[in-house]
Amino acid sequence: MKQLIVMIAAILLGIYIFGLIAGSGEGSVRSTVGRLWQQEIAVRTAEP
Repeated sequence: MKQLIVMIAAILLGIYIFGLIAGSGEGSVRSTVGRLWQQEIAVRTAEP
């Protein structure tokens, strides 16, 4: 029974962490890096 509880907890934690990294929400690492890249491209291509 303990093994089942630990396995379910590990799966749920994995799903949660995956959502934080690759989720489509505004707080995910993927969207943050995407916004950062867009800002960097805009800064580098801006003419003085």
